[in-house]
Amino acid sequence: MAQYALGLLDQLIGCWHRWDRYADYYLRELAPAIARGQHIPAPGDADRRIVERLKELLTANEWERLPQLLEQRRAGTLLELESDRRRRQEEADYQRRRADERARVEALEEQRRITEENQRRQLGIRRAGVLRQLREQLSNGFLSADSYFDTIADAGLVSREQYQDLKTQHVRSWARSCLEQELDEEQAAAVGVCEGDALVVARAGSGKTRTLVARAAFLQRHCGVPPSELLLLAFNRRAAGEMRQRLSDSSGEGLPHIMTFHSLAWALVHPREQLIYDDVPADQLGLSREVQEVVDEHIRSAIWGNRIKQLMLSHFRDDWERIEHGRFHVSMDEFLAYRRCLPRETLKGDFVKSLGERLIANALFEHDVDYKYEWSFGWNGTTYRPDFTVFTGQQRGVVIEYFGLEGTSDYDEMSERKRRFWDRKSDWVLLELSQHDLARLGEDGFRARLILRLREAGLRCELLPEEEIWSRIRERAVDSFTRVVNDAISRCRMRNLSPEDLRGLMRVHRMCSSAEEGFLAVAVSIYEGYLERLAACGKEDFNGLMWRAVKLIRDGQTRFIRDRGLERGDLAKLRFVMVDEYQDFSEMFWQLLSAIRLRNKGVRILCVGDDWQAINGFAGSDLCFFRDFSGYFAGSSRHQIRTNYRSAKRIVDAGNALMLGRGDAAVASSHDDGEVVVYRLDQYAPTAAEQSRNGADVITPALVRIARLHLDRGRDVAVLCRTNHVPWYVSYAEQHLHLPDGLERFQEHLRALLPNDDRGRLKVSTTHRFKGLEEHAILVVDALERRYPLVHPNWVFLRLFGDSLERIVEEERRLFYVALTRASESLTVVTETGRETPFLDAIRSHASLKEGDWSALPPVPHLSGALLEVRVYHAYAVRSVLKRLGYTWVNDGKYWRRCVLAEGFSLDDLLSQPWATSQVAVSVYSETGELLHRK
Repeated sequence: MAQYALGLLDQLIGCWHRWDRYADYYLRELAPAIARGQHIPAPGDADRRIVERLKELLTANEWERLPQLLEQRRAGTLLELESDRRRRQEEADYQRRRADERARVEALEEQRRITEENQRRQLGIRRAGVLRQLREQLSNGFLSADSYFDTIADAGLVSREQYQDLKTQHVRSWARSCLEQELDEEQAAAVGVCEGDALVVARAGSGKTRTLVARAAFLQRHCGVPPSELLLLAFNRRAAGEMRQRLSDSSGEGLPHIMTFHSLAWALVHPREQLIYDDVPADQLGLSREVQEVVDEHIRSAIWGNRIKQLMLSHFRDDWERIEHGRFHVSMDEFLAYRRCLPRETLKGDFVKSLGERLIANALFEHDVDYKYEWSFGWNGTTYRPDFTVFTGQQRGVVIEYFGLEGTSDYDEMSERKRRFWDRKSDWVLLELSQHDLARLGEDGFRARLILRLREAGLRCELLPEEEIWSRIRERAVDSFTRVVNDAISRCRMRNLSPEDLRGLMRVHRMCSSAEEGFLAVAVSIYEGYLERLAACGKEDFNGLMWRAVKLIRDGQTRFIRDRGLERGDLAKLRFVMVDEYQDFSEMFWQLLSAIRLRNKGVRILCVGDDWQAINGFAGSDLCFFRDFSGYFAGSSRHQIRTNYRSAKRIVDAGNALMLGRGDAAVASSHDDGEVVVYRLDQYAPTAAEQSRNGADVITPALVRIARLHLDRGRDVAVLCRTNHVPWYVSYAEQHLHLPDGLERFQEHLRALLPNDDRGRLKVSTTHRFKGLEEHAILVVDALERRYPLVHPNWVFLRLFGDSLERIVEEERRLFYVALTRASESLTVVTETGRETPFLDAIRSHASLKEGDWSALPPVPHLSGALLEVRVYHAYAVRSVLKRLGYTWVNDGKYWRRCVLAEGFSLDDLLSQPWATSQVAVSVYSETGELLHRK
């Protein structure tokens, strides 16, 4: 607000307080002196600021007349100053000019607003017109919509992102109305990719097959693509059949071409040869039988027979740790980085943890000493597995412990506890060997010391002749050799290598050991014999068929005929090809697509897969085609489908933690947390009744407890295993011994312990076979360090084809991910302390894992009837009688124990037996541990 001089005069008058006494002084002396500049008030005086300001505001004439102005103002005759009047006029003029300017600016702003509003309205009309045109194009010409968007004049009014969203919403609306399906935005975006090639990365449970089928239906029903111009390719008949069934359900029109790659090859080639292949679930092993025939010929031959024998014997005896002594030629760092994962296969076929254990196992086998590797014993409510157990009676024998980590305080403490454990068992002898013994004595001295101590313990140890050793392991060794030869042949066939090509690769390959060099020398001869046998017998394998199909297409034959002429097609006339499970791609399949592209440059290829589920490297698949998709498909696009509609949140989190840093994470759709629980088998203490029924079999009652929990909660259960055998001793009932020794037998074994109504709700499978399937509750039964990852000792024979420890372990990580993500509601992982898979550590680093409590899982009553546990205390005098009657001594509780059927049990009959004297005490417990009787 402006300040005026008249008000300052009033303030100055107010500062001079004694007017009644000093008025003449103020007006006649002080004021004139101030006006003349002869008096300046002190700096601290209030009147100084007033005087200084007055001098600024008053005119020169007014300033000279300051005494008169003060007198007139006191007298009330001075009502206005000329300087104030002019200042008010200036202020009024300023405010008027300001108001005029504000009005002018507001008018201009209003005009601009109106102009912009008109422009926006016009742009909105034009944009609405563009959107209308785009919607019409999407409705009537979807396949050319992308090109249309790039050419319309006003396309800039709609961003590329807005256009893509429009496409996505259009596809979602179509699927909702025509398929009665709700696609999410990522699924719909993948369905809507119609120009150019594309890769869709679809995480586990994200609706990969649903998206592929929806895209095929969309192209056919909405875009008007004839079914003859669509081809859907899968890697197995199950996947192809599922897509065919879903399209049959969603399409009232003719079906597109849906087949496996091998079916397409057959439809092109129509081979006259007999096709041979392996289909393990169907017990079709035609290819393996042909390889076996050639292997058998080599074994019988004078040239190769002994070489194969020595190769396999040395493979079971040699050890990679000898690289320290310069015998192997692989990076020490590479081996040491994966030391935990590397099992050693013994002559007997066990997979052991160290060179020392392998030497012990082979020495026992070579000296005809029957042993059990990691046989389980109960110890203070937990399970203890010594390295080697040699039984000399039902409850007596020799235990061999190889202490490989001496010098570590925790390890040494555990070793001492083990010594005390065996000291208390008079019927058992503990033999100790250590890594220091091995280092000090050397391998020969180590073996000699072992055999000497075994003989001192009363065991008969006679060295078997080499021929006897070979005869005992021959069948298993030849089976193992044949399997790895089969793998090598498959790799060669998938790469279309001739025997001479293979020899060329061998010449430039740096061998890791003499065993690898020997194997490849035999393998190339067997491969040559295999090809000659196929030609002579009029047979062909699927890989050979594929390469013949590639050549035919490149040569111009593009027509194919299937189903006895009922299905015909022409690759040159295809407009869209869709590939399922693209993570399983290999050079052979890439060459097939390249050949199609050569004869049909306009075909558009969409591949769907999940690199986190690439688990078929053993069959020749290569992730390079996935990771470098844009390099193989120039100008292609990449899309994600990340939402997991199968699994609860904690299960999704566990999978993401396992695969952290290896691609975009999955997103859980479910708001249900679900559960991920880790149970440690070594902490499981079976009840007396469970021990009575299962003996040393611990895994069976433990799994039945877990399965019963889920079944009672309405969840069906799948038990997944890394291989076709569980890594624990199983006590099979006699009625199951006729079944093949594998998971089929184990499944029937577990089902037999469940009521009839529940048996079909439990299944057992390898993780590989369960890929693509799901279940309410998944039990990963063998989350152990040498099961996930499982690095078979034969891996060194396939290094020539690109196998490496890093590659194998990464694929094993992906296999473990597949196992985890089969679960929809509950995931249970069974492991053992000190033996757990390192993949659990990876999960714990970024997700929570709940530790399971065995005590919260009650024992499951047996179908044959409940048992009672009879405990007899203070029975030293009658111990021999109790032992003859089947009672066993429980050292931890200091009592004798026996289980009897509850039905028909009589306490009076029990106490009437001769041993039940007044000195003994008897307690009877139910299966759940409830005390029923005490005497």
